[in-house]
Amino acid sequence: MLDLLEIAAFIKGLAVVASVLIISYGGFVLMTSQNPNTRNQWKEILLGVFIGLSLLFIAPIIAGALSGGHYCA
Repeated sequence: MLDLLEIAAFIKGLAVVASVLIISYGGFVLMTSQNPNTRNQWKEILLGVFIGLSLLFIAPIIAGALSGGHYCA
């Protein structure tokens, strides 16, 4: 039976894989696109991906600090 920690780890893994794919494609678009509007749009998307990844990895630390326990240990 799956517990909450296994589900959280699975979702975190999916998010990391998806973000790697988005970052790779975004880097390709930034290197090859001549359209400034497209480049700016992808810069915003990549910034959002990096912020999302940061929150994904910092959230367990913050939750553990606030609750005094070991969340996702």
